[in-house]
Amino acid sequence: MEVDVIILSYTKNDGYYGMTKECIESILNSEKEHTFNIVVMESDKTGKYVYDYDEVKTIVPDEEFNYNRFLNIGLEHCNNEWILISNNDTEYHSKWFTQMYKEWEKDNELLSMSPFCPIWTKHKDFTGGEEVFPGYRVTYEITGWSILMNKKVVEVMGKFDEDFVFSYQDDDYSMTLQKHNIKHALIRNSLVTHKVSRSHDLVDDGKKFSMTHGQANTFFNKWKELNPLEYFKSRR
Repeated sequence: MEVDVIILSYTKNDGYYGMTKECIESILNSEKEHTFNIVVMESDKTGKYVYDYDEVKTIVPDEEFNYNRFLNIGLEHCNNEWILISNNDTEYHSKWFTQMYKEWEKDNELLSMSPFCPIWTKHKDFTGGEEVFPGYRVTYEITGWSILMNKKVVEVMGKFDEDFVFSYQDDDYSMTLQKHNIKHALIRNSLVTHKVSRSHDLVDDGKKFSMTHGQANTFFNKWKELNPLEYFKSRR
């Protein structure tokens, strides 16, 4: 099976370049029975950093970084049934996709899934014999750093909202899934390590507040039915 992958990257230096390469290689090496077609949405415009893999296409938009805008550009190059959206600060472990696909075979309504991160504090709540944890809580069942979705999700919800340039993108995704009654779950035995907070260094220091906490106003203005205080409590 072929799986499309969109990786967002801003290669500021050799360290970030190495991190993105490690992410790419972990995906390519994670499964031998599946093929991954990777699109790297690169924000660095110097042309200094090249991802020399047959399976990788690099796109450098001639515009300012916008997380959802770059996702939408990446989606234009996706043609397969399954699409992975990933930060570049992630490491994919063996059979991560196989485990998710098995759960979809059991429940074809499960069109959006997130993996389990073994070092993420909020994932320590997911214990016991269960492998599938349905839900829409951001940073719990929905991990914005890695989401696998069926192409039907895009067909139903349309493009990602480009008003979300960085933060609250995953919150908006969660609310949109619920609006359209699209089932999402965390898959306990699909392992992906998130190198926590490294992706936030994508953001230019001068714009960090407006692109992170400043996006809260955009989110709550869109989803007016939410009570901000109650919503923030649910994320703790």
